[in-house]
Order: sequence, then structure tokens, then C-alpha cells
Amino acid sequence: MFLRSREKQKEMLPGTSPFPPLSAERIAAARQRHGNAIDPYLKYLRLGDPIADDLILHFEKLPPGQGFSMLSRALKDGIETIDNPPKPLVALFEQLDSVPAWVEWDLMLVASKKIIRSGLLTALSFAAYALPHTYLATANKPLAFTRTLLNKTAHRYAQTLRLITESFLPGGLQRHADGFGLVVFVRVLHARVRRQILQADDWDQSTPELPLNQAHMAMDAIFFSFHVIQGMKRLGMRLTRREEEGVLLTWRYIGYLFAINPEMVCASEEQAQRMIEIAFSLEFDPDETSKHLCQALIHAGPELMKIENERQARFFVSMANPMSRHLLGDKLADQLGYPKQKRRLLCYGFIALVWLSERVPWLVPRAVQEYKGVAFWLEKGDYETRLFD
Repeated sequence: MFLRSREKQKEMLPGTSPFPPLSAERIAAARQRHGNAIDPYLKYLRLGDPIADDLILHFEKLPPGQGFSMLSRALKDGIETIDNPPKPLVALFEQLDSVPAWVEWDLMLVASKKIIRSGLLTALSFAAYALPHTYLATANKPLAFTRTLLNKTAHRYAQTLRLITESFLPGGLQRHADGFGLVVFVRVLHARVRRQILQADDWDQSTPELPLNQAHMAMDAIFFSFHVIQGMKRLGMRLTRREEEGVLLTWRYIGYLFAINPEMVCASEEQAQRMIEIAFSLEFDPDETSKHLCQALIHAGPELMKIENERQARFFVSMANPMSRHLLGDKLADQLGYPKQKRRLLCYGFIALVWLSERVPWLVPRAVQEYKGVAFWLEKGDYETRLFD
């Protein structure tokens, strides 16, 4: 079974350690439980993206906008079209233009088909289950420091949805596809944000982790694959073993494009579960920042969905809260400040409708089936945003 039993899942819940994240006592307790398996995680907490970091340093020497313009041209026409390309850009494309032998485009296409047919539910699982895990401490420090997610929550969430949508469209991660280009741009933008944070006077330089480090990027890939699959199942969806493997493989390749070290990228559900246990034993606790980020996400839903009627917006939020609580479980939901709602029966009714649409689709109106598809998000989402904004 892809999902563990409720008893075993409790072992992987965040926020159960009595010690602060990444404290000496926490690390010692984690080592007692997992041995030397925690060492790679601790190592990659202090490592960024050397290639992209060097590229940003070079871009800073150029006139404003010239560096990213050069990157855009290299993505579109190839590195060979750039006259005297800088060494960091050459190094970047040496990695990007080399496709690993483990990439199976046919298997990734299986995942694409499932995500396209289930875009609404994928987005719901992503927002209500996967994203709150990325907001846990200490991974939330860059978000809290830059305040970009708190200030423009709906827009940032729409951009993240766009990255996932483009990546999961058929062939979206092929060399000249939009998804491929968007992943690369986000990778380089992460390097720029990392440098800006490290240069800021009020960033705590004594913190044991680098902002936007490889360990946290690897965990994001797990949350956006393994946790999204779990959430989709809890919403009543059916996924075949091959569809699950396709989702994991797609995110494994995205992790490769993000230059996450292979030692930290999960190729199976067992590896993902193991990494989750190690990460939660070291950090990923709910804190006040987590609460603010989760509530900002929930209340940004009406804006993202373009719901302008105030009453409808309140109803949306009142439904989103119990849905998140159902997916996260009461303990984590309480820690993240989700209110206890009275609309759980409606939540369960929604899940029952999804269950029926997956198993006996002829009993569910065609309009409901179409509403689940990715076309819904292409129409309703913030898709007028420029691809490389």
C-alpha cells in the first residue's frame, strides 16, 4: 500500500519532538534513532546551488536584465547561440542538456494524463496538504524573511501552480518545453533570492542552514509528489501504481533540473518515507510563522479563484479550513491554527462525490467531471502571468 497505516503515519508527524529544530539535543536524539543516516541531510542544509550561485554572481556584473535575457535566449535557441558565453552559463547547460538514463518519458506521460484529468483535486491536495508542510520550521525562514508570500499570497501561489501545471503537461519537461524553461528560471531566481538574503544585514548568519538549501528543496519535492498523492487519495481519488510512480519520477527529474544532489532525491515511496522520518526528526515543526503562512494561503483562495462576492468568499474559506483539517489530521491542524469547523459533513460529501466520479463516473454529471480537469485552472488561475515574470 502506498499509504501507511494510521499508527505508522503517527510516527512521521511533525512537531512531536520536545527539542527545538536543529538544536544539539534534537540532532542527538535523531542520531540515536537514525544513526549516520542524518549526516547527508545535515550536510545539504548548508549547501545551495554552486552553479546557479556562480551564475548570479556573473549576472550582477552585467547591465540590469542582460543576464536573464541571455539565459532566456540560451533556453530557447541553445547555449551555442550565445557569443562567448560565461563559464557559469556553460556549466549550467552542460548539466541541463544531459538527460539522465533513468528518465522514462512514457512513464511521466502516464502521470501527466492523470494530473490533467484531475487538476482541481491535485491543486486542492497541493494547497491544503502539501504546502502547509513546506511552511514548517525551519524551512519557512526565507518566506518569513522576504515576506513575499505573506504580501502577495494569491499571486505567488498561482505562480507555483503554473510551474506544476507546465511541468505536468505532456512533454512539459522536454528540453524546449515551457515547463523545462520555467523550472530553470525558478532555479536561477532561487539563487538570486538566496544571495539577497545572505547579503541582508538582518539575516541571522549564525543559523545552521543556508536559505533555500538543497535539503529543503529535496523535501519540497517530496511534499509536492508523495504528499500530493497522499492528499489526492484522502480526497477519494484512485491512482494506479504506475501513475504514482510517474508522479514521483516527474518530481525526481524536476529535482535533477534544480540541481538537488542525487543523494537527496527520492526515487521511490520507500525512500520518500525514509527522508520524511529523518527530516521530521531534525526539524519541520509548526510555529507562529507556519500559522501565519497557512492562514494567508487559505484566505488567498477567493482571490486566486476570482471570487468577488464577499459571501461566496467567506463560504469558500469556511470549506477550505475543514478540508485542510481532514487532510492534515486534527493534531497538526490544531498546531497550525486551523479553526474547528462545522462543515465537515459537506467536506465528506465532497469526498464521496470524488469517490463516485473515480469509480462509477457514469453516475456523476459530465460537468462535474470536466470541473476536475486542469482546464479549470487554466481558465480560473492567474495564468495571465508572464511565463518568466
